[in-house]
Amino acid sequence: MTITEGNTLSLNCSANGNPAPSYNWLLPQADPNTMEERSVVTITNMAKSHSGEYTCIAINPLGNSTCTVNVEVTDAECLVVSPARLVVKHGDPASSNCSSDTPVEMGWESTQGGVGLTDNKEVKILNWRVDSLTDWKIKPSCFTDGGQCEKQLDITVYKLPDSVSISYRKYPDPMVEGHQYLLQCLVQNIAPIGRLRVTFYKVNTTGEQTELDTQQKAKDNIKTPENGTYTLHFTPGRDDDGAQLLCSAMLDLGPEGPQPPPVMDSNRLNINVHYKPQITMSPGCFSMSITEGDTLSLNCSANGNPAPSYNWLLPQADPNTMEERSVVTITNIAKSHSGDYTCFAINPLGNSTCTVNVEVTDAECLVVSPARLVVKHGDPASSNCSSDIPVEMGWEAFQGGVGLTDKEVKILNWRVDSLTDWKIKPSCFTDGGQCEKQLDITVYKLPDSVSISYRKYPDPMVEGHQYLLQCLVQNIAPIGRLRVTFYKVSATGEQTELDTRQKAKDNIKTPENGTYTLDFTPGRDDAGAQLLCSAMLDLGPEGPQPPPVMESNRLNINVHYKPQITRSPGCFSMRITEGDTLSLACSANVDYLPIIAGLASVVILLVISCFIYSSYYKHTRMSH
Repeated sequence: MTITEGNTLSLNCSANGNPAPSYNWLLPQADPNTMEERSVVTITNMAKSHSGEYTCIAINPLGNSTCTVNVEVTDAECLVVSPARLVVKHGDPASSNCSSDTPVEMGWESTQGGVGLTDNKEVKILNWRVDSLTDWKIKPSCFTDGGQCEKQLDITVYKLPDSVSISYRKYPDPMVEGHQYLLQCLVQNIAPIGRLRVTFYKVNTTGEQTELDTQQKAKDNIKTPENGTYTLHFTPGRDDDGAQLLCSAMLDLGPEGPQPPPVMDSNRLNINVHYKPQITMSPGCFSMSITEGDTLSLNCSANGNPAPSYNWLLPQADPNTMEERSVVTITNIAKSHSGDYTCFAINPLGNSTCTVNVEVTDAECLVVSPARLVVKHGDPASSNCSSDIPVEMGWEAFQGGVGLTDKEVKILNWRVDSLTDWKIKPSCFTDGGQCEKQLDITVYKLPDSVSISYRKYPDPMVEGHQYLLQCLVQNIAPIGRLRVTFYKVSATGEQTELDTRQKAKDNIKTPENGTYTLDFTPGRDDAGAQLLCSAMLDLGPEGPQPPPVMESNRLNINVHYKPQITRSPGCFSMRITEGDTLSLACSANVDYLPIIAGLASVVILLVISCFIYSSYYKHTRMSH
C-alpha cells in the first residue's frame, strides 16, 4: 500500500484460532515513536524512513499464521492525481485532475487527450479529459517540468460481453444418470477478462436455484476484449430430470466500477435425464394370501426415463389370466394359482423386478383377525380366529392357549392380560389339523437409555482429526427394527442429520444392547456445536404412531484450530507520505470473543517526520 508523507498509518491484524492467538509485529525499523497495544500498529506523521515490510504473526499452541504489508511512503509535495483510478466503459468520456501543493509547470502524457507542458506558466491544477475513450491500454501520466515528479492515472477500460451461452457435447441429446458431462460456458468479447467471474447454476423443477461452482481466470495483464471458455464436470441424478442449467458472467471492477457489478445470464439448458426403472408396486414386493374364489389384482408401476414397458412372469398359464399393460387380474382364483408373480419393468438403460408370492387359501379355512399384533412387553393382547362355517377349533400358545372346542363354532378368541413371552407364536387350528393359521406377534420394549460419547471426551477435538462417535442403546427389543440417527446441532441451533444406521437382526426377539458408530471429522465451524444420537423403534403400521424416539445426551464439542489472520487493509504493499501516521493492526477471530494473551501485539509508532530530502528537492526544482 502507499501512504503520503505526514499522514497516519493504521494496520489492524486479526485471526481465527482456538485457543485465541497472541500477536507479534515485525517492523522494518525500531523507532522511539513506536508503541505496541494489542493487535494494532499505528504510526502518526509518517516519514519515508518508515517504508518497508510490516509483518503480523498470530500464534497459538497449534501453529502460527503470518501476514505481510509492504508500505511505501511517498513525497508530500509530489503530484496528486484525482481520481487516482478510473473505471470507464469503452467509448464513454473520462476525466481526471493533476494537482500540486505549489504552482509548477505540468502536463499530461497520453495516447488520448494528452496536454503539453504549460509554457512558462506554473499552475496548481491541470485537467485531462477525453470525450470517447477507445484506447484499451491507455496510461495517462501527469508530469512536471524536467520530469522531477510524475504520477500515472490508473485506468481500466471495460466492455460487457456480447453474449453468454452454456452447452455440453451432444446437447440436446438426453443425459444418462451417473454419467459425467462437461458443461461449457462461453463468454464472448469481454474486457478485461481477468475481472470476470463465471458461476454455474442448477434450477430444479420447483424453481430453486443452486450454485454449482464459481471460476475466475488469472489474466490481469490482458486489457483488450477476449473470449472466455469456462468448464465444469456435471454428473446428473434422476432427481435432476426436468431441471435447468445456466451460467452467469459477472464483471467485478472493484469499488470504482459500476455497482452492483453487471451480470449477464446465459441461456437455460432444459435437461432430460434418462435412468433405469425403479419399481413402485401395489400391494408391494412381499407375500400375500387370498381366499379361493376371490379376484386377484396386481398393479406393477415403475419410475423410469424413458417410460418402461412391463412383462409378467406367472406361475402358470390360465384362461382366466388377463394382462393389460402393467396389471395382472385373475378372477375366481383357485389354489392352483398359488406361486410367484414377477413383474419386469424394462427400458434401454436396464430393468427392475418385483416378486409377489401369492398363497390361495381354502374358502372355508380359518381367518385370524387382526393377523398381526405389535404389543409392548407386559401389555394385554387379543385376536379372533373365525371360519365361514362352524368347526371345532382351538388356540395353541405358550400364553393364553385354548383347547379344542367340544362343539363347532365360527369364532374363538385368544387373549392374555400381560404378554411376557418374547418369542410367542399363537396358532389357531381345526380338529385334525386340516387347517391352521398363525398369529404374527411382535413384542417390543423401549430402551432403558440412549447415550453418545467419543474417546477422550470431554477433551477438546482438533480440526481435521477423525473421531469415532459411539451411540449406545441399552436393553431394547426387537433390535432389528431400531434405527439410530446421528445429529449435529450448530451454535445457532440448526440441526443437521449426519447419518442413520440400522442392524439386520430380524431373528433376535429378546432385548439387546446396540452399539452404533460414526467417524466424525470436525472443522473450525463446529466449535460450540453439539452432537447427539436418537433411537427410533419403527414397528410398522401396526406399531405405535408416530414411532417412539428417544434422544441421547448432548455432547458440547470444543474444536481447537490454528490461527487464520483476518487483516485490514490486508497482506499487500502500501505507500504512505513522509510525515503521515502509519497504523498496522494484527488480530484473529475465534468462535468466541477472543482473550488477547501473550506479548502485547499492538504497536504505535509516533514519528517526527524528516524533510531533509523534501527541502532539498524543492530548492532544486525552484532554481529551474
